[in-house]
Amino acid sequence: MEKKISEILQSIDNGEYKIPEFQRGYVWNSNQVKGFFRSLYLGYPSGSFLIWKTKDPSKIRGSNSESNLAFHQLILDGQQRLTTIYTIFRGQTPDWYEGVSLRTDLYFNLESEEFEYFMQKKMSNNPDWVNVSEFLSEGGVNTFINKIHELSESIRNYYLSKIVILNKLDSIKNYTYYIKEITEMDLDKVVEIFNLVNKTGTTLNESDLALAIITSNWPEAKDRFRAASEEFKKYNYEFSFRNYTRLLNIFCLSRGKYVDELSNVEAESFEKEWLEIKKVLSYLINVLRDKAFIDSSDSFSSLYVFYVLAYYLKINGGQFNSEEEANKAIYWMFTALLWGRFSGSSESFLEKDMNALKQENSIDSLIKEMHLFRGSNLLLNSQDISMQGVRSRIYNLFYCAIRAQNAKDWTNPVMSLYSKSVGYNNKLQRHHIFPKAFLYKKYNSSNSIHKAMVNEISNIALITQKSNLEILDDDPNNYLPKIEPEQLRKQFVPTDSKLYSIENYELFLEERRKNLTNGINKFLKSFFEDQTIETINQDLQHYDDEIEKIEFGLRDVISSKLELACELDAYQEYIPEHIKVKVEGRVKNWLGKNPGEDKSQFAVLRRKMDFFDLQEYKDVVVSKICYPIFEDTFGSKGVLEVRFNQLAEIRNSIRHSRDVTEATIKDGEAAISWFNSIIKPFIRNSDTEELE
Repeated sequence: MEKKISEILQSIDNGEYKIPEFQRGYVWNSNQVKGFFRSLYLGYPSGSFLIWKTKDPSKIRGSNSESNLAFHQLILDGQQRLTTIYTIFRGQTPDWYEGVSLRTDLYFNLESEEFEYFMQKKMSNNPDWVNVSEFLSEGGVNTFINKIHELSESIRNYYLSKIVILNKLDSIKNYTYYIKEITEMDLDKVVEIFNLVNKTGTTLNESDLALAIITSNWPEAKDRFRAASEEFKKYNYEFSFRNYTRLLNIFCLSRGKYVDELSNVEAESFEKEWLEIKKVLSYLINVLRDKAFIDSSDSFSSLYVFYVLAYYLKINGGQFNSEEEANKAIYWMFTALLWGRFSGSSESFLEKDMNALKQENSIDSLIKEMHLFRGSNLLLNSQDISMQGVRSRIYNLFYCAIRAQNAKDWTNPVMSLYSKSVGYNNKLQRHHIFPKAFLYKKYNSSNSIHKAMVNEISNIALITQKSNLEILDDDPNNYLPKIEPEQLRKQFVPTDSKLYSIENYELFLEERRKNLTNGINKFLKSFFEDQTIETINQDLQHYDDEIEKIEFGLRDVISSKLELACELDAYQEYIPEHIKVKVEGRVKNWLGKNPGEDKSQFAVLRRKMDFFDLQEYKDVVVSKICYPIFEDTFGSKGVLEVRFNQLAEIRNSIRHSRDVTEATIKDGEAAISWFNSIIKPFIRNSDTEELE
């Protein structure tokens, strides 16, 4: 059966098409929406729809799920496209909508015939840009032409000159889709079809598929999840369906990874374990708010620590056996977050920690795993803080350490520093102790290293909105001496006024790093005095994951800067001949193994750079012809070469299974930290489930 978009929209309005509850929510991003509408506009193929026609559906999503129709028509494949079409054409989301925000401010350019989301500076009062949702929802080209009579003659004539393009935009409503219906009665078979179809289209991750299985066996699942989310949100803890799905897998099967046995769990078991999950989460939130100074789920770079602690509580009657045990668990949690235990290969480390608990059932076993992961010392040193900004994992620990000392606001010392304070003026803000505008009189804002120094966590304090407005860009020499020394010390700020001049900024950073290191370590030790274990970390895969992200970032920053600097061909103009020979040989070999691939993809430098190795990145950057292009980004050539060598040493040790010394690991960590701080805007986040 075939239907035009206009007919499909009418079917949705009539309540004919619905979404089964086991479907995931809306997940498309703005680029996918733009690309999709471009395909519709150009008449390109964009798939078909798969509909499940049934008299006896599973639970249906949406408040308007009742229907007098004999058959229900549930969308198995095409939800993202149908939700997008409906929202843009109708100016509002369909009844079944849930998921990420879907904007309706999509615009179309009558000159370039491109789709873009609204940008005020670019589009305001510019007749080239037409609001797509307004245009389509208000009746298309006929309504549009009627409305332009109110405009000036020049703009009216401009739109009339574009009537062919406007008609083409309007004709999207006539775009035709093939709709395939299935009448399978067995719900398990339907879920299987759903999973197969979605794995060949816009892929679902394992959490999405697990949720589909859970909701097919336990239709009330999402209702339970929504109710719990509303309750936890009152206390500033936000959990997603993905979090609940993982916890159900852990509580029902005692497994971190999703396994096929999940499909055998019955509704009664899901309901029983769900009640336990809610109890454990409530208990854990109370413990963390009271003892660890964690005000909200925003303080977690990864919620995998929640899964481990929740599992520990599950197998121990739902609570810690003593205050000492609770403190030890908090120490483990903070060190796991600090050192990125779950920032890569998250499931694998979750399984390792759960297996350790199965074998020994103690927090000590988790701390032992952290030593295997990190090495002898789980505490900070000053070098760990260098070049790290507020997005580093250290920042949240810094906030908790300040809260633990009951630090007060700088201009109103009655006010405690709390991230959830009520009132605009009392809102907690990050403050540059040496204001950015002040420092950029000395440092270069386009230099990546200078920028990292200005924004380093060692130059950050926490104060209220009111204090921030009062201080603004004031000279630290003027305002810091007016603040109570005790309040400076509680935020680990040096009290030696000689360090407050711009000439001594780097000395100030050095002293603040020491203070931060000592303060945060003291905070960690208040929970547990860990004994130094003479061991070298054995779980090195996370370093390899970090290095891989850095390599992606290096490819992007090198290719983009050379493309901007070149006259015609960046590859020919800037890449040394000895590297070209090796790269072209690798590309030729790859094409030989993949004969169906298009050779033209290698016309651009960025694609060729996928075949460079780490040494070749360095050779390109430090070459005589290229280094002036990269100096603002990487700073000293000598330092850059040292960092490249440190990165290469740890990478080669891991990938070639060599013995890795403590010195190699420390040098490698320093290099990873250094590269991350400089090329962060270019680094791709490959860990899609880190915030699970």
